[in-house]
Amino acid sequence: MKRILFDVFIAGSIALVTSGASVGQTAPTLGTAAEFALFTSVGEFANTGTTTVTGNIGNGSGEVTGNPATVAGNTHFGDAQGIQAAADVTSAYSQLSSTITNPCGTTLTSPIGGSATLTPGVYCSTTATVLTGDLTLDGQSNSNAIFIIKIDGELSVNESLNIILTGAAQLKNVYWQVNGAVSLDAGATFKGTLINLGAISLAAGATISGRALSTAGKISLNSNSVSNTEASLPVTLLSFTIKRGENQSALLEWATTVETNSDRFEIEHSINSKFWKKIATLASNGESRSLISYSYADISPQEGINLYRLKMIDQDETFAYSRIRNIHIESARRTTLYPNPSFDGLTMEAGDLTKIERIQFSSQAGKLVLDQRKAALSNLPSDFDIKSFPAGLYFVRVTHTDGSVDVHKLVKK
Repeated sequence: MKRILFDVFIAGSIALVTSGASVGQTAPTLGTAAEFALFTSVGEFANTGTTTVTGNIGNGSGEVTGNPATVAGNTHFGDAQGIQAAADVTSAYSQLSSTITNPCGTTLTSPIGGSATLTPGVYCSTTATVLTGDLTLDGQSNSNAIFIIKIDGELSVNESLNIILTGAAQLKNVYWQVNGAVSLDAGATFKGTLINLGAISLAAGATISGRALSTAGKISLNSNSVSNTEASLPVTLLSFTIKRGENQSALLEWATTVETNSDRFEIEHSINSKFWKKIATLASNGESRSLISYSYADISPQEGINLYRLKMIDQDETFAYSRIRNIHIESARRTTLYPNPSFDGLTMEAGDLTKIERIQFSSQAGKLVLDQRKAALSNLPSDFDIKSFPAGLYFVRVTHTDGSVDVHKLVKK
């Protein structure tokens, strides 16, 4: 084994250039785990806020809590693919940690960064480690150059970390093996394939370019962005929009540019982002390399904010979610009274009589002359006999079940 360590002086500052040359370094075989951006073999998958992921997500076993992430990829929680990925992550971790296939070439001390430059090889830190400042990975003009950094303890990533790939170094050839938990500070950016033993925690706004895979531990997310650009996606969603259609409907429109083994789209609706209901299913094209447009009209959205998302399902029943779109639907509860003026009878027309709680007729002097409430098992009538009302001006107060009120003027002849 050969180690080289030397300093380069540049304009009065010191840049550490380290060669990790060793007997050899071997990239792990990821198997099914290669398609994942976030995965834990055993542990909870929890998300707060709006997290966006490119690549598969899942676990071998464990709860799924919090808000659903927006996933351009497939979701595998405790299914056959998740269980297989758990075995593959464990195997990859063993390959990286092996002193036979990946013996240490250079020992690093915490913190790692601070304008340091690493060349291809295997690096080891024997304690809990912090990544901070600029860290340059120089492939030395070799696009197949492999970087393996082993951390024997917890890994903390500061917001200031900036991993720079140069000299033909490629993201897919950067591996981090961590014997402990991993945490990213708010706004921190991390690059490479991380495989660790323990929890993975991303503070608000932290991002990962690559993968974060745990053999056992909770994954905690908070409005993050994680992208595994090597993942092959079954559906490439070009756009997904929503607008108001005819008669208070919500019109959903979306388009794809690539579909591979795609089976169908399920349209899901929610009013609080916690509980989602499938409201429709549309068959997809299945196989396509051209622009295909789809649309669906929800003719009965609720008043107020309506949330929609697409569940894009493959032929093998794996699926991914689109981003969430929302639209505000104005109230359609306005009531109409006719004829007006009236001699003996009056009809009330409403979009939905079940939403009418009470109707009150008052004279111009403020005297209540008729008061009817919705009965337990029946709605208010739509027709009223007002022959006995003295001629004059009346105020009709219509109260809805949501507490809102419409007030009308009525002239009795």
